[in-house]
Amino acid sequence: MTELRKSINMAEAIKKVLRERNMSKYEFSLIMGRDISVIKQWLSGTYSFNLPTLMEISLKLDLI
Repeated sequence: MTELRKSINMAEAIKKVLRERNMSKYEFSLIMGRDISVIKQWLSGTYSFNLPTLMEISLKLDLI
């Protein structure tokens, strides 16, 4: 699996959680303490996630 495909899959997984929770990108940005432009980049599928960012997302969305 290519890095781009991994990034796309991760973005889709995050979007799925947001949909299930009826959470907007803006609400997600507030939870994450990040600018909406960063969230849009994450959800575009072109951002290369690193482990600390994935852990932060997982913790703040109560996935782990």
